[in-house]
Amino acid sequence: MCVNATARLIGDRGHRCDTGENEPPAKADHIGRIIVITGGRTRMTTPRAQSMAVEDTILEDCVRAVIGRHEAVDWRVEPGDFWCTVRPGRQPGRQIVQGWKLHLSATVLSAPHVLARAADVLVRHGCEFKFAHTLDAVRQLTSARYDRGGGGKFITAYPRGDEERLRLLADELHESTAGLPGPGILSDRRYREGSLVHYRFGAFRGLPMLGNDGSYEAMLVDPEGEPVLDRREAWFTPPAWAPRDPFRPAPAGATGQAAAPATVLLDGRYAVGVAVRHAFRGGVYRATDQVTGEQVIVKQARAHVNGDLTGRDARDALRREASLLERLGTSAVTPRLVGLFDQQGDLFLVQEAVAGVTLRESVRTRLRFAGDVAWGPPAGEAVRLASQLIGLLEAVHGLGLVFQDFTPDNVMVTPEGDLRLIDVEVAAHPGETTVRAFTPAYGAPEQVPVTGLGPAPDQRVDLYGLGATLFHLATGVDPLLAPERPQVRTTHERLRAWLAHMSIGNPAVRRLAAVVLGLMDEDPARRPGLAAARDLMKEAHAVPFGVSAEPEQIGDAAVDGLIADGIDHLIATMEPENEARLWPATPRDRTTDPLNVQHGAAGVLGVLTRAHEVRPGTALEEAVAIAANWIRRAVPREPRLLPGLQFGRSGTAWALLEAGRLLDDRRLVDVATDLALRVPLSWPNPDVCHGTAGAGLAQLRFWEKTGNEEFLARTRTAADALLAAAEHRDGQILWPIPRDFTSSLAGVVHYGFAHGVAGIGAFLLAAGRALGDSSYVDLAGEAAGTLVSAARTKDDAAYWGAGPGDETLHTRWCSGSSGVGAFLLQMWRQTGDESLCPLLDQAATAIRRSQWSTMPGQCCGLAGGGELLIDMAEATGTPRYREWAQELVRAAYLRRFHRDGRQVIPDVSGTDSFAYFANGLSGILAFLIRLRHGGPRQWLPEAFSPGS
Repeated sequence: MCVNATARLIGDRGHRCDTGENEPPAKADHIGRIIVITGGRTRMTTPRAQSMAVEDTILEDCVRAVIGRHEAVDWRVEPGDFWCTVRPGRQPGRQIVQGWKLHLSATVLSAPHVLARAADVLVRHGCEFKFAHTLDAVRQLTSARYDRGGGGKFITAYPRGDEERLRLLADELHESTAGLPGPGILSDRRYREGSLVHYRFGAFRGLPMLGNDGSYEAMLVDPEGEPVLDRREAWFTPPAWAPRDPFRPAPAGATGQAAAPATVLLDGRYAVGVAVRHAFRGGVYRATDQVTGEQVIVKQARAHVNGDLTGRDARDALRREASLLERLGTSAVTPRLVGLFDQQGDLFLVQEAVAGVTLRESVRTRLRFAGDVAWGPPAGEAVRLASQLIGLLEAVHGLGLVFQDFTPDNVMVTPEGDLRLIDVEVAAHPGETTVRAFTPAYGAPEQVPVTGLGPAPDQRVDLYGLGATLFHLATGVDPLLAPERPQVRTTHERLRAWLAHMSIGNPAVRRLAAVVLGLMDEDPARRPGLAAARDLMKEAHAVPFGVSAEPEQIGDAAVDGLIADGIDHLIATMEPENEARLWPATPRDRTTDPLNVQHGAAGVLGVLTRAHEVRPGTALEEAVAIAANWIRRAVPREPRLLPGLQFGRSGTAWALLEAGRLLDDRRLVDVATDLALRVPLSWPNPDVCHGTAGAGLAQLRFWEKTGNEEFLARTRTAADALLAAAEHRDGQILWPIPRDFTSSLAGVVHYGFAHGVAGIGAFLLAAGRALGDSSYVDLAGEAAGTLVSAARTKDDAAYWGAGPGDETLHTRWCSGSSGVGAFLLQMWRQTGDESLCPLLDQAATAIRRSQWSTMPGQCCGLAGGGELLIDMAEATGTPRYREWAQELVRAAYLRRFHRDGRQVIPDVSGTDSFAYFANGLSGILAFLIRLRHGGPRQWLPEAFSPGS
């Protein structure tokens, strides 16, 4: 085993003693050189470099040492960014697609031991396996909020052979790792009680393919030879057709998942009601104490989750929270501690259930409107609540503690209007070794680079969190600003400009601005103390800002600058030499189709093409050619054609067609035409993003641009398929996605443009116009009637839920006012039904009111909402809708940040600006270009909005 390597790891805690994700190493505290001997290799390094090397190579070194000891010269070790795969050079027989596979868990502390012992068994058996490549990867796999279906899977083994060999391998792995710590793996079944060895039926290498949702997945193959998603649920659930459990055969007719008891009783007295949330760390539940009748909250901490190099885990953190509740409970600022108990190896904390809602929810539901712009509570009420927030921190600081994570989500508002602190687990004494944590927008600058285990910061970080919470209290907005590189403006300057605009018609902002700006100072030494913060809330300190009573408009020159810088940023970040992706993607988007509109190159290409149409230039023309030809070369590499407009090949073909016509490139047009003609039209999912309606919209566009009648015939085929798929339920016309469809959307019934009635109605309306077929227009009319009946109005603004039963008020394109409004507006133009006009105006009002609280973006943000406002201005000739669109530009403009000399609007994350169309920079630019230069929404055919 890697004893030397493990000793290095344990002894090096002072250099890197944290448990956060993607954190930088701590600073070395001495100078010198250390000789490291691991796996037969010797190297000399400084302590800091050694700390990095230990983190990066210790696990791989363990495996190489095992292979060397076995003299297994034909074995290959293939490191990756997250996983490291180990396989014998020659493997007999054909490649195995799926089967029963083994997983072993570990903690960060036990990982080298677990790997060394397991690798010894696996190499001896000639079994291929993979493991988390670095200790940072192990941290992620065992972190509290890791995906419950994948958490804890440190080693994955892919056994070959019969059941007897599988059982022998599992038994040897169990014996070799017995007694070492590791969390349970929720998606698997344990081999034995207390074992690190788990098993499930799933993909080995699987059938690598583009799944129906537009991401690449290793698929299972069912007995009929059809691809099936390898679902990783948070419970053991093998497919019904999987071979019998080789370790514990189930009785005839039984399924892999045991039926849940009617009532879960914890500690013999707490009857669990509903789950507040689920996490890999454990659940949080509402329960009833059957002894006292009291309503309580029960928090669970699973063994060995969030383990660190000291051996502490989530259970220790929960014990700490219990201790803090006992200390703070005397001041009545936190829930009362009711109990703490162990059950089946996990720890549970029981606390008083505080009636009420979080401060965030209270602010959201109590926002009022002046001039249709959201504003916070009256100034007097804002000051009262702010004073209570200060009082909460005075109680915490009075005990010598720093709260660390002071946010609107960690404060409850009782029905009586009192405030209480919740989730106190990271409170600590400054300098004490603890888990360091913060929430984006609420963490002080000195907190942000540092997470994980380490010395707790001083109490001044709470002052920053208080200022950010007061910002939210007055505005309903999170003060999230993307970092500038290099920094051009201070955070104080950016916040002041933001508050100045939001202060118009909002007295609470003017009253609290001075204390907000003081508390959120980047220099901790300049932040006022809590007593001084109270003084700054007095009316004498209200900030006038020096702006007029009317909102300042962002002029054409500023918008043109955003467009120019944004296009330059798209061109600068393009990577044509990268065959995998033309533009970088967020970590969660890296497995998506790199050629589609939603997250891939086609969406960005569409915007570059449109930008060149309105502002021709050599650099833009070259960028369009590079992007189009990159897509053209990549198309043949993916044999599977998904039909959807955003997630499928319909959008890819559309982008290539427009680029080919712009460049007068016959080859691009031919590739686009061939691709569009091969897109399937009859598809289980009927929607725009993934399915038939999206394919139909593209067929219409190709007919409009090429005159090829085959595309018009294919439009009819798609429309007929949607006629057949329509269902009438409770007086509504709906298009459900089949429950047996291999998709995460299976069973979904939506109203919105992306996945439901609005988008499908939009296609049917356009198809009916193009084909002169009233049956399609009539069905679109029924769809409009459904959406009218589903509208939810509040304070003269119209919203929609995602689907039947959803009470959330959405304004976004995919599931709310923007997308639904776009369709209803065209129905009004089609029918002249004046009863639609008030609802359309209310939809526009809802979008305007969301300008400060919504992030930029097409699918879920301001850009998509702005598109409807432009639609309304063009269709009605009413100037105020264009003025409202300009207000949305102002809201986005105030979030801009500097990156490499360019001003860039952040994507929907608020912290960066990736290129993709759905919620990235190119989608925002599409809105800005349209606002300045006119034209229809992108990705809609002319037949949808005639005369626009």
